[in-house]
Amino acid sequence: MTRLWRRLGGDGEQRRPTPAALALLVVLAVLTLGSGVATLPVMDRDEARYAQAAKQMLESGNLVDIRFQDDARLVKPAGVYWLQAASAAAFGGPDAPIAAYRLPSLVAAVAAVVLTAWFGARLFGAGVGLAAGLLLTTALVVQVEARTAKTDAVLLATILVAQVALARIALDRGRAFVGAPLVFWLAQGAGLMVKGPIITLVSGTTLLAWGLWQRDRDLVRRLRLGPGVAVMLAVLAPWIVLITLEHGWAFYQQALGRALLSKVAVGQESHGAPPGAHTLALALTFWPGTVLAALAAAAAWRGRGEPAVRFLLAWIVPTWVVFEAVATKLPHYTLPTFPAIAVLAALGLRDAGAILAVRGWRWLHRALAVVAVAVALALAAFPLAVTVVLGDAGAPLAPAVLAGGAGLALAVVVVRLARAPAPPRLPAVVLAGVAFYGLTFHLVLPRLDALWPSARVAERVAALEGCARIPVAVAGYAEPSNVFNLGTTTVLGTGG
Repeated sequence: MTRLWRRLGGDGEQRRPTPAALALLVVLAVLTLGSGVATLPVMDRDEARYAQAAKQMLESGNLVDIRFQDDARLVKPAGVYWLQAASAAAFGGPDAPIAAYRLPSLVAAVAAVVLTAWFGARLFGAGVGLAAGLLLTTALVVQVEARTAKTDAVLLATILVAQVALARIALDRGRAFVGAPLVFWLAQGAGLMVKGPIITLVSGTTLLAWGLWQRDRDLVRRLRLGPGVAVMLAVLAPWIVLITLEHGWAFYQQALGRALLSKVAVGQESHGAPPGAHTLALALTFWPGTVLAALAAAAAWRGRGEPAVRFLLAWIVPTWVVFEAVATKLPHYTLPTFPAIAVLAALGLRDAGAILAVRGWRWLHRALAVVAVAVALALAAFPLAVTVVLGDAGAPLAPAVLAGGAGLALAVVVVRLARAPAPPRLPAVVLAGVAFYGLTFHLVLPRLDALWPSARVAERVAALEGCARIPVAVAGYAEPSNVFNLGTTTVLGTGG
């Protein structure tokens, strides 16, 4: 692995990844994040609603009015629906498989991996960039969102573009790429079209924290605030005008009131959790990168006087504090901070020798590594456990056994990385992750009928002779995936 790392430029001092490193990242990201995209049935409930609404855009030809059957979906702008509809149109139109609707999420996740590697290399060298890209590739929450037809992977890509442009403006000052402000504001507009003001929250808190910490009073001027806001509004204006003509103020009441502000004080849909929940969940959401959590913290502390490290902290800390304070919590909410965390973890991995020479950091690393290894063992047991619990009596155990074996191999390489932190060990972690995630998402989970009742319903309806074009009523099982599988006219009844 050391020889491979050197060939990829991981030991070099250059400030950009080599073409070979970027090519390998793309291949590994597609293999790791793409398995299961075509075989996992449509998931309830958010994914089914997003995909079905995009499907109805194609069926109706109306790209403004977002609907799930007859109900208006006014909680998010149309950006992701347009991307999903365009992807589905390229792969068969409204009847395209769910994989077509997931494709924007997969492409965005791969793009985020590559951009993270490029950003890390620009800040700290090619080795740190490559390591950061590999860490983001295997992060568990990225694995899930890349396979899900929702907003979060696409939002991550837009936020990353905005933050990289902001970093260029903040760190390079007069030497920044002349188009960086334009890129920043275009990304703001795109992010707002994907999920509303989440991107503004991340960039705004970063801008505020950086300005106060660095006393950089000139940053707003360098951002070209006036022309920039005009560019952002130019991206938003057509949609704003059209949705206002379509629904009046109802969209703003739903999107800002119900979908955004109401989550702050009350945990919506049983998703409430106390402050600190995201920090505890990081052991799982960023796994297996959490084996390097202590090294990331040490790198942040040791480099707190460096502008590049300060920018990463200004990105992570305020955003994290806001999400911890919000009552509604889901594991993917902190995803916009993961590229910066990955870069800090990669920086800590590069400097592991010096960090672990300090007793306090060494003991903290050992303690957090034990947690990461425990998570690894639990995940290794997951494929076999879920097959035994949810599988049919005659369900084949071979795929689950293979996936569990790949999980154990992943646990072993995570242990080795914990015991002797070194960047050349990361490719082994990713390769083991390719096997584990691929077998679990591609072979194990799609075969568990108990997880996908609506897929079984669709198979039974398809088997009925002469009924292919007759609307279906489903009684007592009103999950949105039935509508995607059986058609827009499907009736979701109560069973009475």
